[in-house]
Amino acid sequence: MRIAIDARPALDPRRTGVGHYARRLIEHLPAAMPEDEVVAWYLHAKGLFSRRRFFEGTGAMEHASRFPARVFQPVSWRLGAPRLEWLVKFDALLATNFLPPPTKSSGVVLVVHDLAYEVMPETAPHHDARWRRRFDAWLRRSAAVIVPSESARADLLDRHEVDEDHVHAIAHGAESFEAPPAEEVQAARERVGIGARYVLFVGGIEPRKNLHGLVEAFRRVDTDAWLVVAGGRTNWIPGETGRLETAVARLPEAVRRRVRFAGYVSEDDKRALLAGAEVLAYPSRYEGFGFPVLEGFAAGVPVLTSTASSLPEVAGDAALLVDPTDPEAIAEGLERLLGDDALRSGLRAAGHKRVRSFTWERSATATAEVLRAAARG
Repeated sequence: MRIAIDARPALDPRRTGVGHYARRLIEHLPAAMPEDEVVAWYLHAKGLFSRRRFFEGTGAMEHASRFPARVFQPVSWRLGAPRLEWLVKFDALLATNFLPPPTKSSGVVLVVHDLAYEVMPETAPHHDARWRRRFDAWLRRSAAVIVPSESARADLLDRHEVDEDHVHAIAHGAESFEAPPAEEVQAARERVGIGARYVLFVGGIEPRKNLHGLVEAFRRVDTDAWLVVAGGRTNWIPGETGRLETAVARLPEAVRRRVRFAGYVSEDDKRALLAGAEVLAYPSRYEGFGFPVLEGFAAGVPVLTSTASSLPEVAGDAALLVDPTDPEAIAEGLERLLGDDALRSGLRAAGHKRVRSFTWERSATATAEVLRAAARG
């Protein structure tokens, strides 16, 4: 069998969770399907002049279509062409970001990362009526749907007429964490301008991440710790960064000077900031999975997260869970973690144990079974 993966999200220079997922599946799926061919398909207009491999060493073949991404997406969606099967041969396709490129194939497996566009529609203005109609159509046409949690599966089944056997909950994996040298941690602190121990947030700046709630909670905490927000703006809600900066500017001066925006950080800087953090705060209002929780566990950082959506499912008993709609509850959680050495130590140990149950090998093996079934029709 020949399995194609839509690798476009993995090539985003500022990868989000979707791009991270696509990259890891490309790295791990070939080993889970040794008798099959796995092809990473993507757009690379510059490849007309120079060939470059993006996934060398993964075991996946690569197929680049020589179209500019800015042209391909709007034109292909409007015309329904070019179809993917005209560009690359495959028996099944893993559509890594909700919708596939145009295709008449019956072997498409959709990856639906969350239902944020329905649960919190204000957070997804880019998913307009046309996108929603196309998504509904593909739910009916697809060979199968993969979601990253039982919570996301329940959301999908509750809001769409989809057969239960059609939707597969396959958890994402976690990365091993290699602690960087102390000088790298210090260098990252200096680049961001951190002056003391700190609470770290990692993720995109968008409303469902509840950063306004986190900032308000931080204002209420009696501490000398700093708050560091490591994440860039999201293209679909670019104004959210400015609104958050305005909220921080209104804080009392003694609090405001202890808040730092690191912007989008590289993987190396993220690892360094995690290594130096006292607490990872991720009080999101809605997630289909919640990668940063596992990143905190792997890094040995005590995690505060929320009671909403998939986060209790991912965190288990290894994090402190709070009501994301209540800034006072978030503040009390932060105070407990910052002030209780025994609690932090216990959560570090629980996090290390918990993260071992999330592996990309397991995720790839389960995904391979779904793709084989889709390829068989």
